[in-house]
Amino acid sequence: MTCPFIIWNLAPMLAHRALVTLLVAAASLGAARAADAPDQRATLSYEDNVTINTACFPTRGQGDGAYERCAKAQADAVAAHPAPDRSVISASQTQLVERDCRYLRTQGIAAYNDCLTKGVNKIVADAKPPEDGDAGDEDVKLTATKLFAGQDEEKATPVAAKMPALPKPSEILPPRATRAALKTPVLSPADVYKKVEHAIYIVFAAPSLADARARNLVQGSAVAITDHLLLTNCHVVKGRPEIRIVQDKAITPAKLVAGDMAADRCIIKTEGPALEPVAGVRAFEDLAVGERVFAIGTPRGLERTLSEGLISALRKLSGRHVVQTSASITHGSSGGGLFDERGNLVGITTAGIEGTQLDFAIAASDYWE
Repeated sequence: MTCPFIIWNLAPMLAHRALVTLLVAAASLGAARAADAPDQRATLSYEDNVTINTACFPTRGQGDGAYERCAKAQADAVAAHPAPDRSVISASQTQLVERDCRYLRTQGIAAYNDCLTKGVNKIVADAKPPEDGDAGDEDVKLTATKLFAGQDEEKATPVAAKMPALPKPSEILPPRATRAALKTPVLSPADVYKKVEHAIYIVFAAPSLADARARNLVQGSAVAITDHLLLTNCHVVKGRPEIRIVQDKAITPAKLVAGDMAADRCIIKTEGPALEPVAGVRAFEDLAVGERVFAIGTPRGLERTLSEGLISALRKLSGRHVVQTSASITHGSSGGGLFDERGNLVGITTAGIEGTQLDFAIAASDYWE
């Protein structure tokens, strides 16, 4: 199955209201959080923060105090009403559950997450084990047996009850590469693709070898940043120590070596053959709205798919710098790369709102902070 990616199919009757609410909330979230929003919101997922903004948006007309009280109450409710792990169901099933529960977002965390949990649990209870080799939503024709072959079941790394502490990405990364400076010529879309395509990998991750062979897999993307390190999203690999990266059907084991879970920034490492890293990484503060950008990842399992768009906005959401773009990204793109016209990496693609050209990438330079 593809990675648990943040996607909403806006129903016609709610499209205008939901879109306006999201845009206003996103535009004001950076300032509100820096000034007076509850500290615990920084530890919440992007999706939970969107739900809180949606539920509390009507209170803004009553003043900052009313909004703060609402946001705190919603953040406090996350512990008792956590969002379910949607990696256990397929991408199409995820969309159906989110569609059925979307109307409850205005009621808040408890109602929305409880509805998601009920929907996921029902699908899992009714599910039949897929046959080996069934690619599901993926067009990558690699069976779980082949992906995770060559290891005995007893040697599988168990999922720990509590994930051990990991270093922050900035603690293990070498100095940020800036070789592809702004002085280099602007490239055509075809030349951008040729320059960076070999740095983009498919990621498959599973809690154990047994899970992998039962096709309890998450599929995302990753970007090579050194000969052996790749940037990706934590929600692709968290709690799934059996990791494989794939490019042109070549399979290489990898492991999680650093991460900032709250910010969804993780690094995986491979001991296999040297990777082909990106040439340069742009700093967030150097980016400008209106720049042409290209997303390359593995949407729906389609390896190294290219999409084109603009930088639509530069935001600070939930304590992280976010590049909003009109370049299309969807399930399986999580962890892929967003590049400028010179082949510099500007972001790691993370989330999107289906049918709206509202897609988001974590600023690549944030991994060095």
